[in-house]
Amino acid sequence: TTVRRDGPLVAAELDLNATPDALPAIAVAAAFAKGTTRIYNVAQARIKETDRIACMTRELRRFGVRIEEEPDGMIIHAGTEVHGAACNSYKDHRIAMALAIAGLGAIGETIIRDAECVNVTYPRFIDDFNALGARFRVF
Repeated sequence: TTVRRDGPLVAAELDLNATPDALPAIAVAAAFAKGTTRIYNVAQARIKETDRIACMTRELRRFGVRIEEEPDGMIIHAGTEVHGAACNSYKDHRIAMALAIAGLGAIGETIIRDAECVNVTYPRFIDDFNALGARFRVF
Protein backbone atom coordinates (compact mmCIF):
# COMPACT_ATOMS: atom_id res chain seq x y z
CA THR A 1 0.00 0.00 0.00
CA THR A 2 1.26 3.47 -0.83
CA VAL A 3 -0.20 6.86 -0.05
CA ARG A 4 0.62 9.97 -2.02
CA ARG A 5 -0.94 13.38 -2.26
CA ASP A 6 -1.08 14.69 -5.83
CA GLY A 7 -2.48 18.07 -4.85
CA PRO A 8 -4.33 19.75 -2.05
CA LEU A 9 -6.75 17.70 0.01
CA VAL A 10 -10.32 18.49 -0.99
CA ALA A 11 -13.58 18.41 0.95
CA ALA A 12 -16.03 15.53 0.61
CA GLU A 13 -19.35 14.13 1.82
CA LEU A 14 -18.39 11.05 3.86
CA ASP A 15 -20.76 8.37 5.15
CA LEU A 16 -18.78 6.66 7.93
CA ASN A 17 -21.54 4.31 9.07
CA ALA A 18 -19.52 1.20 8.28
CA THR A 19 -16.27 2.58 9.77
CA PRO A 20 -17.00 4.66 12.89
CA ASP A 21 -13.51 4.08 14.30
CA ALA A 22 -12.12 6.12 11.39
CA LEU A 23 -13.93 9.29 12.47
CA PRO A 24 -11.06 10.88 14.46
CA ALA A 25 -8.48 10.39 11.69
CA ILE A 26 -10.85 11.44 8.89
CA ALA A 27 -11.90 14.55 10.84
CA VAL A 28 -8.24 15.57 11.16
CA ALA A 29 -7.62 15.06 7.43
CA ALA A 30 -10.73 17.13 6.67
CA ALA A 31 -9.36 19.97 8.81
CA PHE A 32 -6.53 20.31 6.28
CA ALA A 33 -8.70 19.89 3.16
CA LYS A 34 -9.89 22.70 0.92
CA GLY A 35 -13.61 23.38 1.40
CA THR A 36 -16.32 22.03 3.67
CA THR A 37 -16.43 18.34 4.57
CA ARG A 38 -19.54 16.68 5.95
CA ILE A 39 -19.12 13.48 7.96
CA TYR A 40 -22.48 11.83 8.54
CA ASN A 41 -24.42 8.65 9.38
CA VAL A 42 -22.03 7.77 12.19
CA ALA A 43 -24.06 8.41 15.36
CA GLN A 44 -22.65 5.17 16.81
CA ALA A 45 -19.33 7.02 17.24
CA ARG A 46 -20.96 8.65 20.27
CA ILE A 47 -20.95 5.32 22.14
CA LYS A 48 -17.34 4.24 21.67
CA GLU A 49 -14.70 4.71 24.40
CA THR A 50 -15.86 8.34 24.36
CA ASP A 51 -18.40 10.40 22.45
CA ARG A 52 -15.97 10.77 19.56
CA ILE A 53 -18.17 13.25 17.70
CA ALA A 54 -18.33 15.66 20.64
CA CYS A 55 -14.71 15.13 21.67
CA MET A 56 -13.22 15.62 18.21
CA THR A 57 -15.40 18.69 17.64
CA ARG A 58 -14.19 20.19 20.92
CA GLU A 59 -10.53 19.36 20.35
CA LEU A 60 -10.36 20.47 16.71
CA ARG A 61 -11.82 23.81 17.79
CA ARG A 62 -8.80 24.18 20.10
CA PHE A 63 -6.65 23.97 16.95
CA GLY A 64 -8.66 26.81 15.41
CA VAL A 65 -10.69 24.59 13.08
CA ARG A 66 -14.20 25.81 12.23
CA ILE A 67 -16.37 22.79 12.92
CA GLU A 68 -20.03 22.12 13.66
CA GLU A 69 -21.26 19.15 15.66
CA GLU A 70 -24.23 17.30 14.18
CA PRO A 71 -26.32 14.54 15.82
CA ASP A 72 -24.79 11.93 13.51
CA GLY A 73 -21.47 13.53 12.57
CA MET A 74 -19.84 16.89 11.92
CA ILE A 75 -19.28 19.59 9.35
CA ILE A 76 -15.70 20.81 9.01
CA HIS A 77 -15.01 24.14 7.30
CA ALA A 78 -11.35 24.06 6.37
CA GLY A 79 -9.37 27.06 5.27
CA THR A 80 -8.46 28.56 8.62
CA GLU A 81 -4.93 28.30 9.93
CA VAL A 82 -4.54 25.20 12.09
CA HIS A 83 -2.37 26.09 15.08
CA GLY A 84 -0.89 24.01 17.88
CA ALA A 85 -3.06 23.52 20.92
CA ALA A 86 -3.26 22.02 24.38
CA CYS A 87 -5.81 19.26 23.95
CA ASN A 88 -7.30 16.24 25.67
CA SER A 89 -7.27 12.63 24.45
CA TYR A 90 -10.04 11.67 26.90
CA LYS A 91 -7.89 8.53 27.30
CA ASP A 92 -9.24 7.37 23.92
CA HIS A 93 -6.45 5.83 21.84
CA ARG A 94 -7.96 6.74 18.46
CA ILE A 95 -8.47 10.36 19.50
CA ALA A 96 -4.90 10.58 20.84
CA MET A 97 -3.44 9.27 17.58
CA ALA A 98 -5.61 11.60 15.49
CA LEU A 99 -4.63 14.62 17.60
CA ALA A 100 -0.96 13.70 17.20
CA ILE A 101 -1.40 13.78 13.44
CA ALA A 102 -3.22 17.12 13.72
CA GLY A 103 -0.24 18.38 15.68
CA LEU A 104 2.08 17.47 12.80
CA GLY A 105 0.14 19.68 10.42
CA ALA A 106 -0.42 22.50 12.90
CA ILE A 107 1.74 25.57 13.28
CA GLY A 108 3.40 25.49 16.70
CA GLU A 109 3.51 22.97 19.51
CA THR A 110 0.66 20.64 20.45
CA ILE A 111 0.23 19.11 23.90
CA ILE A 112 -2.00 16.04 24.24
CA ARG A 113 -3.10 15.04 27.73
CA ASP A 114 -3.01 11.29 28.47
CA ALA A 115 -1.47 10.48 25.07
CA GLU A 116 0.06 7.28 26.41
CA CYS A 117 -3.38 5.69 26.00
CA VAL A 118 -2.25 4.89 22.43
CA ASN A 119 -0.62 1.82 23.97
CA VAL A 120 -4.06 0.16 24.07
CA THR A 121 -3.88 -0.68 20.36
CA TYR A 122 -0.50 0.55 19.16
CA PRO A 123 2.23 0.22 21.80
CA ARG A 124 4.92 1.40 19.36
CA PHE A 125 2.98 4.46 18.16
CA ILE A 126 5.21 7.02 19.90
CA ASP A 127 8.42 5.28 18.78
CA ASP A 128 7.15 4.89 15.22
CA PHE A 129 5.90 8.48 15.14
CA ASN A 130 9.31 9.71 16.26
CA ALA A 131 11.01 7.47 13.67
CA LEU A 132 9.12 9.47 11.04
CA GLY A 133 10.80 12.62 12.29
CA ALA A 134 8.18 13.86 14.74
CA ARG A 135 9.10 14.95 18.25
CA PHE A 136 6.60 13.14 20.46
CA ARG A 137 7.51 13.28 24.14
CA VAL A 138 5.55 11.89 27.07
CA PHE A 139 5.89 13.90 30.29
